[in-house]
Amino acid sequence: MDSSTEIRLFDAKRKPPDWVDLIRPTQCAVFLKHRTTSAPLRPDGQPFPAHAGTTCIVFDTFDGAQRFCEETVAVRPHIRCEIYDAHGLARRPLLVVVHPDVQRQEQAGSYWSRRRKLTAGVFCLISVPLFWLGVHSSNSSDIAIFLAINCVFVALRFVYWDAGTRHRERERLRRLELHRQLERGDA
Repeated sequence: MDSSTEIRLFDAKRKPPDWVDLIRPTQCAVFLKHRTTSAPLRPDGQPFPAHAGTTCIVFDTFDGAQRFCEETVAVRPHIRCEIYDAHGLARRPLLVVVHPDVQRQEQAGSYWSRRRKLTAGVFCLISVPLFWLGVHSSNSSDIAIFLAINCVFVALRFVYWDAGTRHRERERLRRLELHRQLERGDA
């Protein structure tokens, strides 16, 4: 088992008092949260009795943190583990680990990407007959064209959403690779 230490996020008696100032650039911090409510949890899966007692678990390596998270969610499916680098909560997590049974519900996966693209395609297809109806009909042309334009905008919104999700995932993978290089001493 990799070396890990559980530390309080803020301790006024500790020097330095903030947890981010305690971890080295090569270390990772794991936050345990309830999968649906995001409430912070203790390593045993129970909520903290007081917010001031909230902790994170610091690991020397990313691989050790990932193994811990995978073992934890396998035993306690209601837990979501988030692994952060030394920058802490100022950036998105390097990795979010959830139980495999609920992994499909995460919106960053390929399943959701396909769904967003399919939805955009459906809205584009719906807009074509609406445009045709608007051009060739005298009774409801304004409404049909209005609906067609809105279908195009909704489709563009889904495409933009998917592009943003893919960009965020690429950025996360880039940061993860930089962290691994830092651990190896290549940086």
